[in-house]
Amino acid sequence: MKSNFICRICFAMLVFMAVILGIVGQVNGSIVPKIYWTDSSIKKIQRANLDGSGVEDIVTSGISMPRDIAVDVTGSKMYWTDSGLDRIQRANLDGSGVEALVTSGLSSPQGIALDVVDGKMYWADTLTHKVQRANLDGGNVEDLVTTGLQWPRAIALDVAGDKMYWIDGGTKKIQRANLDGSEVEDLIADGTMTLYDIDLYTTAGKMYWTDSLGAKIRRANLDGSGIEDLITTGLGYPRGIALYIPGGKMYWTDTLRDKIQCANLDGTGITDIITTGLDFPEGISIAIPEPASMALLGIGLLFLRKRHYC
Repeated sequence: MKSNFICRICFAMLVFMAVILGIVGQVNGSIVPKIYWTDSSIKKIQRANLDGSGVEDIVTSGISMPRDIAVDVTGSKMYWTDSGLDRIQRANLDGSGVEALVTSGLSSPQGIALDVVDGKMYWADTLTHKVQRANLDGGNVEDLVTTGLQWPRAIALDVAGDKMYWIDGGTKKIQRANLDGSEVEDLIADGTMTLYDIDLYTTAGKMYWTDSLGAKIRRANLDGSGIEDLITTGLGYPRGIALYIPGGKMYWTDTLRDKIQCANLDGTGITDIITTGLDFPEGISIAIPEPASMALLGIGLLFLRKRHYC
């Protein structure tokens, strides 16, 4: 009885502190989502606010042809593939502390995605014709899919559904498999499309992708049915795509028009976000910081559960 009473008091205090910290975070503006992108021509990784303001160069050396990028806000790290150096690297979110994680066995790695809960990164390597994964520190590299691929170059994860999705630019397919590489399925096999990048809205049961030569952005159900053309005009060569689900937006890079643009998830409301200073923008990722209130609450729940106070 006494332990239950102490548990309730501790939990109430945690909730109160979480609310206060959440309010403070919102008032002082410290919780600001960012877009991160790679530019392989000017050899930079950059970031900005979601409206395109506050553009920063954050990595400008030690890279050759940065392709795709993925952000781990909880771990305060960003990860990217470099097909010029044939390696996977990471750094702090401000660009400091660059580390080379995987430096051998790669040949033009492109798409990258993170499973931060299980401490894994997944990537598509175009010229070794593989989908692979490793620990977030680059250790324990595993081959997941090694047959039936031509130019795999983009990857997205549905961790809750135990699935990974990728684009093969050679076979012009969108495929998926279990996270261990088993049970490969063809979802979309349309030889008229030049598929480039993919992102998922799993709770809505949708996948979004760029059709570069077709100058389109499209979506479909996660099983490949119900293909829709969302944006069919005003695009040059859409490349990377990233969804910002909380804001109901999608962002993409256009390597022909040297732009970053956004629109609503249904394709309406197209807006130019960044139109200067770009030369060949490719991969793009959205960093959505976790409010301090939610982080504290999660830590508190973990603390109580591990000690069996309740």
